[in-house]
Order: sequence, then structure tokens, then C-alpha cells
Amino acid sequence: MTATVWGIEVWILLVLGAITLVAGFVQATAGFGFALLAVPLMALVIPPQAAVVIVFLHGTVSSLLIAARHHDHIDRPETWRLSAGAVVAMPLGALILITASAGVLRIALGVATCTAALWMLHPATKRRADLVVRPSATYAVGALSGVLNTALATNGPPLVVYLRARGLATDAFRSTLSAVFTISNVVGLVILVASGAVHRPAVAAFVLTLPLGLMGWVVGNTVSGKLHNNHFIHLVDIVLLVSGVLAILRAFIG
Repeated sequence: MTATVWGIEVWILLVLGAITLVAGFVQATAGFGFALLAVPLMALVIPPQAAVVIVFLHGTVSSLLIAARHHDHIDRPETWRLSAGAVVAMPLGALILITASAGVLRIALGVATCTAALWMLHPATKRRADLVVRPSATYAVGALSGVLNTALATNGPPLVVYLRARGLATDAFRSTLSAVFTISNVVGLVILVASGAVHRPAVAAFVLTLPLGLMGWVVGNTVSGKLHNNHFIHLVDIVLLVSGVLAILRAFIG
């Protein structure tokens, strides 16, 4: 007889806890990456829909912590425009989450994750402090992130690409990204609950793995100043690429 805790098999819970610990460390250190890393890996052992909800809940907590810690560096105009676009588009993402099959979601997760990782690994990626962007483009980026957020809990790629291209300083980049994550996750969670996508097993898994997520955040926040940021981010990107490939393979294996 398989041992369970709150209806969840212990081995699955241990895997989810390990993923949460590592993803929390990555999020605290790099300012992003929790969902990009956690969702594809969790989707290898549980349904993607459940993985999205678990990561959504964890992401809300971690982004709140980072935004609160670095609130003085938030670029507020960018935050509000990106968040407004995201909120408007989130219902479409929720519809995709509750209607798409597990295989389709795994492929989408893998493609989104691999695309983000390959872009961030590309040597031609440069900051553009002088880049001028129309507000309409900012709203469009926010809308794309909103769809990805409620559909896959991976709204980071378009936001990371956009804010890096805007040339924000490290503190402003990290804090602005976390502020958008926080607003998107809080609103998105309400939408997911209303759509019926949130179920008791996913909430139970979140509660049981939350201490490990907080531990990862604390450790990552402690050591972040001691690591060479560029080297660490490249390592994260490689891990993301591997997890994306695994998610795609899992979709075809069944």
C-alpha cells in the first residue's frame, strides 16, 4: 500500500518539495525563474493543470517577498502598464487551462520554456537603455504574459525579454518584474478559482511544500550577493532548457 499525506503519494510530495526548494532558490537569486523551472518539472509527475495551480500559489508568495524587499526600485509606470495588459488577457489563459489536454499543455510548456531559455542564452542579447517603446507595445507584452500566466503559470518569458531590452538596472529589473508577478498572480488566482481550475489536492501540495519554497528563497536571498550574476543566470537558462525538453518528451511518452 502506497503511503500518502493528505491524499498525495509521499514520493510525489518529495519530488514536488525538491523542485520547490530549487525553484525558490533560483527565484530569490535571479529575480525570476520559479515558474519556468518548476512547472515543466512538476508536470513530469503530476497533471500540468495541478502543476500550474501549485506554482501559481508559490509564485504569489515568492514575488510578494521580493517586491516587498526591493519596493524602492520598482518602475511604477512600467509595472502598471504591463499589469493592466495582463489582467485583461488572463481569462483567455484560464479558458485554455481548463479545456486543453494534458499533452497539449506539456508541449506548450516545453516550447515556451525552451524558447525563453534559448533567447536568454543567446550571446547577442543586450540591454538597450535608450530603447523607446510605445505604451501600446507595453500593454501587448503584458497581455501576452497574462495569457501565459493563467494558462501555464509561466508569464516570465515576455516580461524578462521586454524588461531586459528596456535596459533596467539589476535592482529595478528584479523589483519591477516581481511587482508585475505579484499583481498578476493575485488577480490570476481569483480568475482560476472562479473558473474551477483550483482543486483541493493542488492546494494541499502547495501547503505541504511551502516551507521548502521559503527555505529556498531565504538561502537564495542570502547567497545572491556572493554569486557572479551572469554565470548563475546562464546556469539557470541551461536548467530551463533541459526542463523544457523533458516536458516535451513527457508529452509524447504519455
